[in-house]
Amino acid sequence: MTDEYVDRNRLSLIPTPHTTQTATDTVQKSATDENEPPASVVLQSLEDNKCRAILVALREPKSASELQSKCNLASSTVYRKLERLRESSLVKEYTEVRRDGPNATLYELDFTNISISIDRDDEFTVSVDRPKEDAKDRMATFWSEMKEES
Repeated sequence: MTDEYVDRNRLSLIPTPHTTQTATDTVQKSATDENEPPASVVLQSLEDNKCRAILVALREPKSASELQSKCNLASSTVYRKLERLRESSLVKEYTEVRRDGPNATLYELDFTNISISIDRDDEFTVSVDRPKEDAKDRMATFWSEMKEES
């Protein structure tokens, strides 16, 4: 993790921010992959102006309250749009464990590039390039999923 997001009073469970990507740093997933959402779900999220505003604001991990201020949206709207973006697999949710206070839930982009095309059957297809996860990222995902189950 870069020092850009590190506070010495916090134990971070968020993945390394991916500011620059090369072809070797990403994994391409198609909407036809079994774990990927349908193209229609991704397209509906991208069509929504408020979802797009949140995606633009997530150049670095942010909490829902930071997104509320940055995007000038109501709290309930931010949470609703974040849920939609998570269902579209465009945003990840992580927990930042703080030694000096309550833990924080942070959100970050879960893609580096999105391509939309029409296949031979005249159906829209969505290809999403995702950051390649390292061991720290997988551990952060594991702990976030454990939190959701408890």
